[in-house]
Amino acid sequence: MRKFLSDRHARRRAMTASGASLLAIIAMGTAAPAWAQDAAADQDASAQTGDDLIMGEEIVVTGRREALQSADERKKNADTIIDSVVADDAGKLPDNSITEVLQRVSGVTIVRFSALNDPDHFSVEGSGIQVRGLSGVASRLNGREIFSANAGRSLLWGDVTPELMQAVDVYKSSSADQIEGGTGGSVDLRTKLPFDFDMGLHAAGSADVSVGDLADEADYSVSGLIAGHWDTPIGEVGLLVDGAYSQLTSRSQFFRIEPYFLTTLQGDDYFVPGGFDYGEQAFQRKRDGIYAAAQWAPNDDLTFTGIFFQSRYRNRGDEWAEIVAQQTFAVDPTQSQFDSNGVLVSTPNLYLRDPATFNPTGGAITQGGTTGVNKTRTKTQDMSIAFAWAPADSRVAIRGSYQHIFSTSEANSLSVFRDFSGPTGYGLDLTGDLPSVTVPGGFGQAQYDDQSRYLWTAAMPHNEDNTGKMDSAALDIEYDVDSSFFRKVKVGGRWSNRTERDFNNGYAWAALGRGWNGDPQLTFVNSAPGDSELHPYKDFFRGAIALPGQVYYPSLALAGTLDVDLLHRSPPAGFCADPYYCVPSGPLPQSGYGGSDYRQSGFLLPNDQRDFSTRTLAGYIMTTYDTPLGDGNLSGNVGVRVVNVKNESQGVIRQLSNTYIRNGQTVTLAEVITPREGGGNFTRFLPAINVIYAPDDKIRVRGAYNITMDNASFQALSAAGEVGVATTANPVAGDPGIFNRFTTTQGAPDLEPTMSNNFDLSFEWYPRPGTTFHIAGFYKRLTNLPIYAIQQRPVTIYYNDGTTEDTMATSNAVRNSEEAATVKGVEVGGRVFLDSLPGWLNGIGLEANYTFIDSANPGDIYRDILGNVQDDAPLQGLSRHNFNVAFLYEHDPISFRVAYSWRSKYLQSTNSNGTNPLFNYYPAPGAPVEEIQLALPVYGSSYGSLDAGVTFRVTEAFSFTIQGTNLTNATQKTLMGGYPNGSLYTRSWFQSDRRVKVGVNVAF
Repeated sequence: MRKFLSDRHARRRAMTASGASLLAIIAMGTAAPAWAQDAAADQDASAQTGDDLIMGEEIVVTGRREALQSADERKKNADTIIDSVVADDAGKLPDNSITEVLQRVSGVTIVRFSALNDPDHFSVEGSGIQVRGLSGVASRLNGREIFSANAGRSLLWGDVTPELMQAVDVYKSSSADQIEGGTGGSVDLRTKLPFDFDMGLHAAGSADVSVGDLADEADYSVSGLIAGHWDTPIGEVGLLVDGAYSQLTSRSQFFRIEPYFLTTLQGDDYFVPGGFDYGEQAFQRKRDGIYAAAQWAPNDDLTFTGIFFQSRYRNRGDEWAEIVAQQTFAVDPTQSQFDSNGVLVSTPNLYLRDPATFNPTGGAITQGGTTGVNKTRTKTQDMSIAFAWAPADSRVAIRGSYQHIFSTSEANSLSVFRDFSGPTGYGLDLTGDLPSVTVPGGFGQAQYDDQSRYLWTAAMPHNEDNTGKMDSAALDIEYDVDSSFFRKVKVGGRWSNRTERDFNNGYAWAALGRGWNGDPQLTFVNSAPGDSELHPYKDFFRGAIALPGQVYYPSLALAGTLDVDLLHRSPPAGFCADPYYCVPSGPLPQSGYGGSDYRQSGFLLPNDQRDFSTRTLAGYIMTTYDTPLGDGNLSGNVGVRVVNVKNESQGVIRQLSNTYIRNGQTVTLAEVITPREGGGNFTRFLPAINVIYAPDDKIRVRGAYNITMDNASFQALSAAGEVGVATTANPVAGDPGIFNRFTTTQGAPDLEPTMSNNFDLSFEWYPRPGTTFHIAGFYKRLTNLPIYAIQQRPVTIYYNDGTTEDTMATSNAVRNSEEAATVKGVEVGGRVFLDSLPGWLNGIGLEANYTFIDSANPGDIYRDILGNVQDDAPLQGLSRHNFNVAFLYEHDPISFRVAYSWRSKYLQSTNSNGTNPLFNYYPAPGAPVEEIQLALPVYGSSYGSLDAGVTFRVTEAFSFTIQGTNLTNATQKTLMGGYPNGSLYTRSWFQSDRRVKVGVNVAF
């Protein structure tokens, strides 16, 4: 019988087998995305669960061990190289998010930040993932494409409710019948289907309560499943409904060092930090999901399946930050400590220096502060219908499907800034594991409590509203060849049309006061009651970092309105004379705030719209083969997939008004908006070869070669952007800046897809159920990688006098790398249970895996601390060393584990906010200033997390769990490079919650 349809009949046989528990049935999952997924894997998994696996006189199998064995069998019998994580208690995966589930898979790492290129915001549950060091990971739901409307190509993994998942498969090699995409691999989220269950009605549910020690707030989650499977006069009918809701409140704290700038001190050059920042971020996410499936089999030859899947994610993030940042900090080198590179590591007094005379200013350090609120909402819906027809008396089988995806993403944020007149200097010590800050005598909490020292400065709103849709259809035909070598030939095609409409109004800094817009200045003293508040920073880094003092900020309630116009339209009496500060009444002006379009004060207007589309046509042909070889068996598949991709992007180029001096003449740019569109059309051939040799039932030797592709993200393809001018400071006070160059942020709609040639070799050993070992080598060669690089782009400049100029502008946007990158490495891992030990000891087990990855990426560039262009950065997101180790105890009625996950440092960005300023270097008093453009690489430092959990099964239908995460209170650091001798220096320290969770599970 054809493999892709025989799974239903195999499940029928398994459901009547003696001792098959509900969990074993669930563990068999749904059909794999590739038709050639061997249904025998599901049979083997069920045959080794329940009462059939007995060591001596003891039944040692728990629900968790059943799940491990089911995942092993899926890996063992797959036609490609995969790893699986299977649900262990009535469909509930063992972690809080999909990223946490995947972090323990061999070769998979997760990003502990809100995004890979955002090293300033820690994420407790993690965000993106890499497979074998690459971030090009395709997202699938039951083998079909799924995505979030975030200007990217894949799913935001944190948005998905893990309680709805039956299993997660990580594909490290592909076959021609799988959907294209994923230079690193693909992740398939598998849900349950009604025909996975025995005849009758079944139900399962779970609930838990958790609390984090920093957030100090109780959270909960609940999930429930009802499934029915019946024989009726019209055939087999099945219905399933699965729902889940969870809430997680978390808090993280950070301390950050600004870049170490080249500074001349007493005639010698040193590197002195441009200050420090510290703060706190609080998040509360609420995630709910619903999944429904219906199946109808009017006869044994035909099955229809309909699926509805929806996952919603809502998050509120609050942030408080203190920013002590200046480029003119200096120290006394005779009283300070430096390392071998001349980088400051300790000083009793970090003070301000006059850049012209090199003399200490003796004045107070003006330090910034901000209160920010960010609210996001995302929703992804997947609706699909599919059929599978395979007459028993025919060699032909047909499968088809139609899918519709609808995804929305909304984000609204407001940051309100203030300045504080602080002390004349700070002591800074970076010699320990954590930084230490002190304040010279005479400046204490009384000064921090003086609200007349606090000035309102600016507000920065940001708004996004994205909607994405996709319709796709697929048809596949399989023919039984019935030969001694080739077994089947498969052909098929897929059409998809994906569109996304994104509104994004950028981050518009707009002045509120501080004298920039005229007097009087607005301080906290004369602001409205409730607009400011003291933020206590309780138990900062659990008391390990003593802060200089408790400071005031714009209130959370004020920022939480997300209404920037409230700040500009409702100041105290006497502050409405300045039109830049407030708009007393009447319609909103169309421009203001120093040249920024007023539409950025919290409104989304038509010019903020960006439209994208990708139409894909794909066809494939593939043959499978299976033949005896010696005492073993040789099998596999070979095929090619042909893909045509058409990308289109539409938007506007916005030129902002600016006045500057060029060739001795004062010039003013006009404020102009011009439409722009572009795109690309590409055809790619993607061969795939998979070879499997099985000398016996316990060993698999695999080889694979395939070419994969990643289409560029919508963000990189954006036709929209801005055109402006970079100027240098005018030595004449009050005069406009002097022209340096034109700049642009426009994207590249014609970016080509990234291609990867992949070679894999794997050895797998399955000596007995629950015990495995594998070692795998891989090599990838990637071309057309998207990289951030300084380049020249043609632009049209519009002047205020009506004239125009066609010229070149400097851009630091994405382009295709002209040089290939390579990734090579090895994975090794396994699991062993000490089944030969007597009694309860035979439940002891150990699981571990290690991945080594090396890369060469000559295309990506950065600018070091001296402004020199460097090209020795590794691939973004790639850690050379990754390992997981877990102690397991699986003996009915107890399931226990202690798991540690660790990864070495990895590149996050070569163009990160805060490490790419234009730095003014003053070599000597009175000497001309030297401008140095920086773009320092930022790395995520090595990080490990210890988690533990125990499940106790009270009855066949009821169990309870206790789990703890981040038990060792790990500190995540970021590092900045670009310094002499390849040295890296700590950029940030982060700490977050330790969490305890208690839950119950039922199944009947």
